[in-house]
Amino acid sequence: MALDLYETPARKLDKFIFDALQPDSTFLRQAGQAIDTICEFLKRNCFADRPPPRIKVLKVVKGGSLGKGTSLKGGSDADLVVFLNCFKGYDDQETNRAGIIKEIERMLEKCQQQRHFEVFIEQSRWPNPRVLSFMMSSKTLNESIEFDVLPAYNALSSGAKPPSQVYEELIQSCSRGGEFSTCFTELQRDFVVDRRTKVKSLIRLVKYWYKQHVRPYKKYLGKGESLPPQYALELLSVYAWEQGSRDRAFDMAEGFRTVLELIRQYKQLCVYWTINYNFADEVLAGFLHHQLQKARPIILDPADPTGIVGEGSRWDLVAQEAECCCHQQCCMDLYGVPVQPWDVSAAPVVSSPPPVMGLYQTPAEELDTFISNDLQPNRVFKNQISTAIHTIFLFLTQNCFRNSGSAMRVLKVVKAGSSGKGTALKDVSDVDLVVFVSSITDFRALKAERKKIIAEIQTRLEECRESLGKDLELSIKKTKWENPRVLTFTLKSNTMGERIDFDVLPAFDALGQLYRGYKPDPQVYIRLTESDPEGSEFSPCFTELQRNFVMALPTKLKSLIRLVKRWYKQYVLPHKKKLGGKESLPPQYALELLSVYAWERGGRDPAFNMAEGFRTVLELIRQHAKLCVFWTINYGFANETLGSYLESQLCKSRPIILDPADPTGIVGQGSRWDLVAQEAELCCAQQCCRKRNGSAVQPWNVPLQQTRIAAEGDFVLHSRTTDEEYPITENRMFATGSHAAPAMRPAQAEEQESYCTLL
Repeated sequence: MALDLYETPARKLDKFIFDALQPDSTFLRQAGQAIDTICEFLKRNCFADRPPPRIKVLKVVKGGSLGKGTSLKGGSDADLVVFLNCFKGYDDQETNRAGIIKEIERMLEKCQQQRHFEVFIEQSRWPNPRVLSFMMSSKTLNESIEFDVLPAYNALSSGAKPPSQVYEELIQSCSRGGEFSTCFTELQRDFVVDRRTKVKSLIRLVKYWYKQHVRPYKKYLGKGESLPPQYALELLSVYAWEQGSRDRAFDMAEGFRTVLELIRQYKQLCVYWTINYNFADEVLAGFLHHQLQKARPIILDPADPTGIVGEGSRWDLVAQEAECCCHQQCCMDLYGVPVQPWDVSAAPVVSSPPPVMGLYQTPAEELDTFISNDLQPNRVFKNQISTAIHTIFLFLTQNCFRNSGSAMRVLKVVKAGSSGKGTALKDVSDVDLVVFVSSITDFRALKAERKKIIAEIQTRLEECRESLGKDLELSIKKTKWENPRVLTFTLKSNTMGERIDFDVLPAFDALGQLYRGYKPDPQVYIRLTESDPEGSEFSPCFTELQRNFVMALPTKLKSLIRLVKRWYKQYVLPHKKKLGGKESLPPQYALELLSVYAWERGGRDPAFNMAEGFRTVLELIRQHAKLCVFWTINYGFANETLGSYLESQLCKSRPIILDPADPTGIVGQGSRWDLVAQEAELCCAQQCCRKRNGSAVQPWNVPLQQTRIAAEGDFVLHSRTTDEEYPITENRMFATGSHAAPAMRPAQAEEQESYCTLL
């Protein structure tokens, strides 16, 4: 017979979890298959035979311990949240709730009749119009899962960080804390599901302790009283590990003891995260400050700021049992000495360790950890993008123009943007696909045929909706432009709730076959300049060069680019509200190029200090009015015609950041750089640009201004690097003095091939 937790020695807790708490993998597989079938059945069949306007199931999301990956052996819980299009706001969820629950119940019964499951499904007969409950069990494996099915409003448009408007609407609608937390099931699930395996094991252990030793205290509860929910202890487990260890192989007894210690000190607890919401928005900031002034303990739901988890509960009873537990064998070492908890503060302070801390609150010394935890895409997300892109690659190459009577064909599809370059951000799902077509041989012809090509791609995409599979839902965005340059569509995973936004851009093969050391013929760029482009109108034709410029950079430099992009998205984009008329902010691409330039001219150290690199980019932005940056990896001054064109480009008003792949593109030309510089100035005063002693992080010595020596229209260029010194980009910039880079070859990370060619 298995030992009870209190009789288990501290050193054997890992084995106890594995033997006694881990659910049977066969049952989880069978249950998972059954739930996937049920989710798909509900999505396809609910309300299908009802008169219009038809209610549609948008998605079904798995929550609870099953969704988070923290199920317990013998009995677990799970939520199936059914998101419906009939709910247009939080308050709508009470509309016809009983009728919706009845319809879901009818479909569940029908699904049982039509499908064969390896597990037994039994519906609860308790009348509850707010929720439908059922149990899934296996008699042979002695395992079971209790499910609650809840209808909900689809407040989240994607799996990315919600915009502040989502929470502003929630605050206005909510009359009771956590009232609409079901709408944020995906965020609650994702907060736990990507944690280390051993952190999930700690959560299992704490949940088991709660079920075995805390729940019996229910007999002491008075009318209207309740124990804190399990979810509160899950969050404390995550907080304990974040603040006390972050070691993937931590000591389980120490972790468990730390959670118990936090419970014992519940009267001082104030824990919250800023992974999904923060203080940047004025309305949210005021509400959060109000929440954090309430009586302790405060454990704020990381997905729903209205929910103080366990508020008003009998924490004293849980603390009483935690005190008792600290004297049991599970909290004693081999010699009977109490296991010591980690040094974790329960005082009312911000819970802001990465990955939940905002950039401006992150100490400069911890930026690398912040990037690793907060910005690097997770494996599930990357696999989702790869699968979706592969599906689109095959479709476009095999179907476009096949039955149109046109001689055009798709030659290849190149993945561009952050996904192609290897600088994608966590949960930010945007992809550029550049479609190269045959039968077009020059830029003017591309301009003339672009509208036709986009129309053909759109037609074929609309035809392929069914062939994309049951999990993917495709929607195409309508354009307001008469002659569009891009087709935008969305792929949404109905089971995972993730969304990927695609921009499809037509192009012609101006470069031909690329190879190592390839440099375009100057005539390619001469023809480009003669085609009268509107800015970087034809830059999609040079996508491979843009991608290669960044893709082979050192890994840490890509991390700097991720950090700069995060700063741009979180702190610069809100300045859009200050734009007038046709004004725009500089594109992200401009800041990517500045990041590369800062590193090239700042020393080229592959193990550079991240805070110094970031501070250098900010300094370049602050002095944007003096910037003149360009590269000669793909084009140069050797050809007289092209050289003359480049000189005319470099005489234009600052800032000048010339696209290294397309000399017609001055990236960010005419944009509101002053707004970006304003935010850069503010950022320099934040913790991310301050050392622990409070002193400012100093930027690298990177030159800004050109020195033009007039001699029959020629320029004298200083500080030129060579391809031998750095095989990826050759940077040239007007400067006042020599700033040569040391010779080195950064390690080349293996990158996944990012284009598909039709043979």
